[in-house]
Amino acid sequence: MGRTAATLWHASFSIAAAVLYFVFVLPRWWELMGDTSHALGTSLRIVTGVVIALAALPVVFTLLRTRKPEYGTPQLALNLRTGSIVAHVLAGVLIVGTAISEIWLSLDNVGQWLFGIYGAAAAIAVLGIAAFYLSFVAELPPPPPKPIKPKKPKRRLRRKRKEEAETDEAEADEAEKVEESEEESGETTVEAGEPESTAEEPESAADELPAADDTVAAEEPRGGLRNRRPSGKSSRRRRRSRGGIAVEDK
Repeated sequence: MGRTAATLWHASFSIAAAVLYFVFVLPRWWELMGDTSHALGTSLRIVTGVVIALAALPVVFTLLRTRKPEYGTPQLALNLRTGSIVAHVLAGVLIVGTAISEIWLSLDNVGQWLFGIYGAAAAIAVLGIAAFYLSFVAELPPPPPKPIKPKKPKRRLRRKRKEEAETDEAEADEAEKVEESEEESGETTVEAGEPESTAEEPESAADELPAADDTVAAEEPRGGLRNRRPSGKSSRRRRRSRGGIAVEDK
């Protein structure tokens, strides 16, 4: 049996059972008001139970068809159909058995118990109907997994501040190195200019020596023998210039 035929069969039997249940099982207004006889009500209650039980037939045929290995039906769908069959049969048996027991039992004495059994049977039948339709949902393939979105790396605030501080320190160090290199280049230029001045100083000192000799020669006649050294020894004078060069005067 195909899925469409089984669904229509089950739906038609379920609707018919629901109408019969509402009219002749609970709340059975027409029978309680005296419009229908008790015998008619009892027979229709038995029919209601049988219809609910027969609604399990399309479920049975669907289960037999989908149990084959080539269909690859999920185990959950098979379990739901098995439970639906049990629920339909159990609900039908409860309704039929309670309707038959009303022949000997009085509603005035055990009516609340009988109505409780009818209510439980209706709840079980609803569960069986729902399980049958949910079994088709269980056959659907699972949805494809959603692609995992790559997580964006979150940089902490402290780490960011630390990196900024490191960059500032690196820039400051580079600036200091540039200033030091400029100062060193300036010092080398100044040191290169100093030897010229030292080389010029001896020439000026040498120019001053003849002038000093002339003054000494001019003072000798005036002073006579004052502070005159022996002639045998050569008078030599050493003068030290500013640049550290010794100059001899004869």
